[in-house]
This record gives sequence, structure tokens and C-alpha cells, in this order.
Amino acid sequence: MTDSIAPEDPQEKPVTVEEESPVPADGRKRAKVKRHCGRFWWIYTIIFIVVVLVVVLPIVYVAYPHKAQSAINKSTLLVTSQALLNPAPDHFDLDLNSIFLSNSSLHAKLDPFLADLCLEDSEIPFAQLSIPAIEAANGTHEHVSQTVQIKNKDQFYDYARTQLASEEYTVYLKGKGGLKYGGLPKTTVKYNDKIVLKGLNGLEGFNVTDFNLIMTAHPDNYNSNGTVLIPNPSVTTYEMGNMTMDMYVGNVSIGNSTLENVVLRPGNNSIPLLALTNQTAVGLLLFTNYKSGIFPIEIVNRGVVSNGQHLPYYEQPLQAKNLTVKLNVIDVLERAGLAQALGINTTSSAR
Repeated sequence: MTDSIAPEDPQEKPVTVEEESPVPADGRKRAKVKRHCGRFWWIYTIIFIVVVLVVVLPIVYVAYPHKAQSAINKSTLLVTSQALLNPAPDHFDLDLNSIFLSNSSLHAKLDPFLADLCLEDSEIPFAQLSIPAIEAANGTHEHVSQTVQIKNKDQFYDYARTQLASEEYTVYLKGKGGLKYGGLPKTTVKYNDKIVLKGLNGLEGFNVTDFNLIMTAHPDNYNSNGTVLIPNPSVTTYEMGNMTMDMYVGNVSIGNSTLENVVLRPGNNSIPLLALTNQTAVGLLLFTNYKSGIFPIEIVNRGVVSNGQHLPYYEQPLQAKNLTVKLNVIDVLERAGLAQALGINTTSSAR
């Protein structure tokens, strides 16, 4: 008898069911954020732009200009040399060398600008300069060479008078111009630089170091010559042309003198002098209160002429500044061989 195999009951066959793995929490969050950003990207763009405007713009248009102006305010110009050349009544040629001094780290480029020059305590400029573009870094050298028009004659006369009379004086350079730093936009800065300069100190040290009588005929009708010492303690060179001066002892005129083609450079200047002296008046004075032969000669400026034109801005301060020198006239007469002829006792003269 054949054994029969009963079929398996389908209900008894094990069934395997694969369950879906749960999505991690951080993944669900990322997906949620992604969907959120996809829907509201324009809001975040606006927020970003607003933040940029709120943070960056004040830096670019407030903090940066303020820092630039502060750097300019703290900087200064050190004038190392200047020359006032080819003077005329309404203009002169200026050659100026200076050094830009600053302790700022803002090494920017400064655009050219027009600068007014004013005396201290004055808002009225006496002249205007065209300042070239420079690199605003500490130690930068700047050179200006140009013809300068006198903007206000009264102010320029005060400037010339201040230069002559002062040991030290102040000039302000004023104006405004562009400043560019790196990739930042150009900003405008104002200049109000205080420049301190040495003056001629009232021509202190002016002296006649040599004086001689001319015993032969002179084609220009001069009968005396000599040498004048004019110290210039400043860094400025002054071209002044021809200077004519009257000479007095007390109230007595003893002649006039001329200094030709005067150029006062920094340091001591020895300038040839030509004079027409009243020898009769000189001789008579020797028999009055000046028997020692030491004459206190007062020198009064009569005029300053350059290229045939009077320079009133030099004439006026020089006329207001009378100079006195002591001259041993007996020594002059003795060297000319006239002392004995005039009966002057040279042994009693002061040496």
C-alpha cells in the first residue's frame, strides 16, 4: 500500500513581511527646511540685502569717510624748501618742496585740488595753489612749481610783512578734494593744514661788512662800494630785484645806496653794494658828536624794483623796518688816503 503525502496546509506556511525603515529625525528636519527655503527664498534674500544695507553701507558711507577725514586732519605738510621767484605786482613763480607726514595706516590716493593759502586768524586767502595728486603715505615727497596769482593784495602785503618781521609764522592751506582707498568708493575730504615756517626775523644780523670810497670816476655816478650781509634763517628763497636805500646819521642825509639783483637764499647772503655818498656831509659830521668816526647809519628803504616794476608788497614792510649799522668812517677815509688830507687824527678813532 502506497503511503500518500498529504499536501501542506497553506495556512501553516510562514509568511515574511519586510517593514519600512523609519526616516531619521535629522533627515526629516533637513527636508522640511529645504521645502521651507524653497517656498520662502525671496524673504531670506530680502533679509540678506537689508542686513548688507544696514551693516555695510554705514561702514562705506559713514565710518570710512570719517576715518579718511580723521587721517587728513592728523596729517601735516613739512615744507623743506620754497622759492618765490620772478616777482611781479600781481603774481610770482613758486617752487615748493614738502613732505607729507602722517601716522595713519590709511595709505590712500589724493586727487589734485585747489588750495587757498591764508594767514593765521584770517579766512581771506592771499593766494591759491594747484596741488597735484599724491600718495597719502607717511614720508611722501610733494613738489609744486607754478605761477601763482595774488588773490588779495592786502592779504599778500600782510603775508610779506609777516615773513619779514617774524622768527616763525603760520600759514593755513585750505581746500577739498577726492580721496580713494583700495576698492572703496571715492570720498571727499577737507583740508585745513597748519604749516609752520621760519621767517626773516626782522633781518636781524643785517650789516655792512665792507665799505670803500671809489677814487676814480664811475660810469654810474657811484663813489662808494661795499658788501652787505643779509642773513636768511628760513627755508625760503626770495628773489627781490633791485633795492634802493637812503642813508642817514641822525637827521643828516649822507647818501643813498643800491643792491642790485637781490636774491636772498637760506643762510648768509653777501650782496654787493653801490653807493653815492655825500662826502662833505660825512666830513662835517666827523667834527661834531661823531669824532670817534663810528657812525650809526640808519638805512631806510626807498624802493624795490624787479623788471622795471615796483613791488609794493616788499617795499611797504621794508620801509617800515629801518635798519641801523655802525660804520667806522675814519677807517674808510684812511684806506682811501683822505684821512690825513682832512686833518683827521686816526690814532684817536675807534677800531
